[in-house]
Amino acid sequence: MTAIIVAVTTATVQANPPEPEILPGTVITNQNWGQYRGFMSEGLIALFEGSHFWRMPAEVELEIGPTRSIPLPKKYLADTAQYSNQVKLIPTREGGYVPSEYVAGLPFPHPLEGDPALIGQRIFWNSYYRYQPRVQWAPTFTYTLDGFGNMTRTSEVKSVLSQLAFLSDVGYPRTVADSGGYYFVKYSEQIAPQQGKYSTILDLTPADPTRLDELYEYVPTLRKSLRLSQAARCAPVFGSDYLIDDESDGPPGLPQLYRIDYLGEKKIVALEHANPVAFDSPGGPTQLDSEYYYPGTLGFVPFPKPAMGKWELRDSYVISLRRLPGAAQGYCYSRRVMYVDKENYFGAGELDLYNQAGDLFKSQFVLLYPAEIPETGGDVAELLTGPNVGFLINFTNKHITVSPGLKPCINSDCAKDGYLDIRRYASPEALMKIVQ
Repeated sequence: MTAIIVAVTTATVQANPPEPEILPGTVITNQNWGQYRGFMSEGLIALFEGSHFWRMPAEVELEIGPTRSIPLPKKYLADTAQYSNQVKLIPTREGGYVPSEYVAGLPFPHPLEGDPALIGQRIFWNSYYRYQPRVQWAPTFTYTLDGFGNMTRTSEVKSVLSQLAFLSDVGYPRTVADSGGYYFVKYSEQIAPQQGKYSTILDLTPADPTRLDELYEYVPTLRKSLRLSQAARCAPVFGSDYLIDDESDGPPGLPQLYRIDYLGEKKIVALEHANPVAFDSPGGPTQLDSEYYYPGTLGFVPFPKPAMGKWELRDSYVISLRRLPGAAQGYCYSRRVMYVDKENYFGAGELDLYNQAGDLFKSQFVLLYPAEIPETGGDVAELLTGPNVGFLINFTNKHITVSPGLKPCINSDCAKDGYLDIRRYASPEALMKIVQ
């Protein structure tokens, strides 16, 4: 029996009467959604309730299909079997925990086993080190919808994400040569509109989880890059509702600075096998593609139509993250609640973020389909940048950001465009090559 979360504002899970079963073919609407609220995040419930400014379109339908497996790649699973038994969690001087002796794969394939107080930490680090390819690239667009009902495409971004250490990729070393001691690098360069062209954010995560990330921004009007402080984690990305610390679809930066509590298990409705054709183009200048999305208007979210694909139930772990007392002051959120897919440790498509008063501030939804990894014989993965669509609903400021990422290149498919070049896309040096 699935444990149902009654209040994600607490650190425990209580048992409710069993929810109605959701069978394939079920259609969730504004009229019947209350029967199925036990399978929703707090953000999705808020949209159906209409308890905040933003609500679902009147005709919205979520058709439930069968749950389809999204397994982890074979090499990643082999590395899990070989190395996971040596990984341990060790306390940091700040009061958090980090893995020791991690090599590759899932660090904790059986996260519910062991010290109960550290279940949340084990689930989190599985999500933090979930499979990502050596490199992934996709064109990403940003649409904003304001509190007056105006929806506009505000930017186009070239997103290049590079994993340089702890790799489980066929044909690549465990650690990339000349990686500079980094684990993961996020490179985001704005290419439109013209007034923002070449503005770039570079986030370098060290392989040593006790070290601070390095944040840089390239400012084209100055023709120079600036080293940012860690306070910049709460800075918006290219004027959107996404902050730098929201860019990983779940895990924030500086994870050693968090208390992480396990709230329980929950089946979550998510759209993780979207229609691939919907990722061919983002839409028009003032709305997403009307074939796949309801229009974004005053108070109503541009939610996906049934043509976008069938939703499914994903078995998920639910964890709560709070900054430790010494690191909480001035941080952008009081708490984040992650819904972590039990099969592949991706974010199960949903994330709830809370303000300093403990009220729901933002909710994130991710619509995606698994992309095939080259040279693996059919392995697939859920990616951070295309093919996915990120929705960030800002309940407090009456604002929405939608970020469609189109079809990507992965690993060897990216070689012809130079995205495997560390000096160009995965090091501080990269920022000085932007306008060359």
